[in-house]
Amino acid sequence: MAYECNGTEFISMYGDITELDVDGIVIASSPDLSMDAGIACKIRDTGGPSIEEAADKHKGAPPGSVITTHCGTLEASHLFHSVILDGDKTADPDILRSCVRVMFEKARELGATTLALPALGSAFKGLSPKMSTDIIVSEAKAAVEQYAGAFKKIYFVVCDPTPYRYYKKALKKHCK
Repeated sequence: MAYECNGTEFISMYGDITELDVDGIVIASSPDLSMDAGIACKIRDTGGPSIEEAADKHKGAPPGSVITTHCGTLEASHLFHSVILDGDKTADPDILRSCVRVMFEKARELGATTLALPALGSAFKGLSPKMSTDIIVSEAKAAVEQYAGAFKKIYFVVCDPTPYRYYKKALKKHCK
């Protein structure tokens, strides 16, 4: 499912985020930037251990931070570690909102015009898939309006039917 929003294509898809040829991939992180579970683990295992080694240099990043590293052998150039979780692995909607804003700003500065975002934080206490996807799409829309022409395609990629369904609803709501 695809929509156009201020000249940027928004695409909701069910698939493997590591297989996309994009400039940047976004993941949810905790302050220790651990890549031992979920999408982060898949990215590390597919792109190589150097990704986690680069992230380890930034351990202790406070919630709300967005740390950028390389993507190892993946097609993507940039991995945006969005620290939306606290030390107890609880997600906060306001921190998610802030991280998505900061990530788009960093992506623009790096010239990353194609991005892939999963349903950040939706598997953690504090955020539901519905809330997570709505916040992400809302902030993505705000970013493409603020930075007109900076982004070509934004992929909203999931491997679970629940967030996929909510991404489709959020896109329909925000990108009429």
